[in-house]
Amino acid sequence: MILHIDMDAFFAAVEQAANPRLKGRPVVVCGDPDRRGTVATASYEARTFGVHSGMPTGEARRLCPGGVFIEGDPEKYRSISLYLLELYKRLTPAVEPFSIDEAFLDLGGTAYGASRTAAELAGRTVQRWVAERLGLSASVGIGPNKLIAKMAAGVAKPQGLTYLDEDAFRRRWWPLPVAELWGIGEQTAAALGRLGIATVGDLAHAPEARLAGAFGVNGPRLKVAAWGEDTTPVVPYYEGADSKSMGHEFTLLTDVRERAVLEGLVLRLADQVARRMRREDYRGRIVVLKVRYADFTTVIRQRALAEYVDDDRTIYRVALRLLRENLAPRPVRLIGVTCGGLERANGVEQEGLLVADRRARSLLRGVDRVRDRWGERAVLRAGALR
Repeated sequence: MILHIDMDAFFAAVEQAANPRLKGRPVVVCGDPDRRGTVATASYEARTFGVHSGMPTGEARRLCPGGVFIEGDPEKYRSISLYLLELYKRLTPAVEPFSIDEAFLDLGGTAYGASRTAAELAGRTVQRWVAERLGLSASVGIGPNKLIAKMAAGVAKPQGLTYLDEDAFRRRWWPLPVAELWGIGEQTAAALGRLGIATVGDLAHAPEARLAGAFGVNGPRLKVAAWGEDTTPVVPYYEGADSKSMGHEFTLLTDVRERAVLEGLVLRLADQVARRMRREDYRGRIVVLKVRYADFTTVIRQRALAEYVDDDRTIYRVALRLLRENLAPRPVRLIGVTCGGLERANGVEQEGLLVADRRARSLLRGVDRVRDRWGERAVLRAGALR
C-alpha cells in the first residue's frame, strides 16, 4: 500500500493558520504583490473566483479584487514541510518528498500496509495529526503504486481520502481525456491527439510499436501508465535521489524587447544554474532555454553538449545561441535557463588543456569562495548588470 499526501492549498492555508483573521477570506500567495509575477497558491475561497496557481498576479486581482494578496515566505513553508516529514515518519520510515507540499509513504512492512482498512486508518491518522498540530488539511490517495496513489489524492480535494486499486483506476480514468493522466502535459497530449488517441483508455489500447515510433522509449511507458501500472519505488528522503535537472527563471518587471537586456538576463541565469550545480556537485550536458512572451506563448529549446559541464561560460554560450536563433520580435515576459542530463561530479574537476581554460577554472573557484563567504551577489558578471 502506498499513500500520497497532498496538502490542500498549502501556502495559503499556512498563512490562514498563522493569521486567524484570514480564515474564510480569499487569500492569494504570490511574489511581491506590488510587482508583476504569478500566483503560487490560492486558497479555496479565492479559487471560487477563478484564481489558480500559475496565473499572472494582475489577472488574479481583476478576478478577485477583494482578495488578500500576500508575498510568499519560502523559509516558513520549508520548515513546516520538514515538520510534516517527521510526522509521516511516525507511520513508516519510507517517506519520499515529492514537492514541498506532497509526499509518498510506503506502508509495506508496517501494520498499516496489511490491508485497505489499515491503510485508510493510516491516511485518516495523518489527516488528524496535520489538523491538530498545524491547523492545516491534507488530501490522501491510497493505491498499490505511486501513480495510482498520486492520482487518487486529487479525486476528492480538499481533505479527501480515496482508495483505488488498478481496476478502479481504469474504470475512473479510461473514459477521461489523456491529459488527465499524471505525467502527460499539453504537448504530449496534443501529439497523442494527432495519433487519434483522445482518452486514457485509447492510450491503454494503442499499438505499442506506434507509440514507440512517435515517442521513443517513452511511448511504451505511457501505455503502461494508462493501465495504472507503476514499479517506481518510494525512495526515502534520507537516502536521497539525484536531481535530473537544475534551472532558474525570472519574470521581468515589464515586457522587454531589448536584446541586450535579455542576453544579460540569460548570463545571470546561466551563472546561477552553474553555481548551484557546482555547490551540489553536479555536471550536465543539456542546456535548455525557456522564453515566454507577453501573450503567454512559451517557447522551449534545448541543445546537447559533447561533454558534461558545470561552468557558466559554456552554459551561457549555448543558451545565448538558442536565444539568438529562436527569439521572435515580440516583447518577452519571462526567461529561463536549465541544465539537464545531470550526473554526479563526485568532487572531480577536469582541468582544461589550454591555459585560458585553466585560468577560467581557477577564476570560478575564487568566485565560489567569495560567494560562500559574502553571499551570491558579492560578485556578478558585468554583462549581467544590463
